[in-house]
Amino acid sequence: MRSYLPQGPLPAFYHYSPGVPAVVGVRLEQKVNFCPAVWNTGLSADPPLFGVSISPKRFTHGLLLKARRFSASFHPHAQGALIHWLGSRSGREVDKGQTPHFLGHFGVPILEGAYAAYELELVEVRPFGDHDLFVGRVVAVWEEEGLLDEKGRPLPGLSLLYYGKGLYGRPAEEAFTP
Repeated sequence: MRSYLPQGPLPAFYHYSPGVPAVVGVRLEQKVNFCPAVWNTGLSADPPLFGVSISPKRFTHGLLLKARRFSASFHPHAQGALIHWLGSRSGREVDKGQTPHFLGHFGVPILEGAYAAYELELVEVRPFGDHDLFVGRVVAVWEEEGLLDEKGRPLPGLSLLYYGKGLYGRPAEEAFTP
């Protein structure tokens, strides 16, 4: 195994991949935008908190700061091309609000086709390196029951996985307990 001491950004930073992208949806006045965020995580069960990391360079970043409400939706691998398109175009240049979506209980846009989605109220924003962590309190949960097991987990092989550098896939085998 080789080693090196990084002198700046790592040349490849995908050792923790794959990850399940959360598609962040935000609406400010009549502007709707969607942005996949692979750096996402649950932070607390009580209160229910969920976080997404977004670069200040992203159009979504400024919208989130102003709107203070957003969604995070999780999609099946069959929507991989759409999720890639959303992540490879800026809302500054294209109208992502034309993508099929609905408005949740609190007016946040949720991308159609998700197996689960959260509506979130922004609690805190903290900078971490070249990204900011947006922490939201979950105020509503949406689930597509036919795509989830009895415990609310996505059915085996359903989830979209992101491996980095535009490479997507899906889980190849069912979960197991060693």
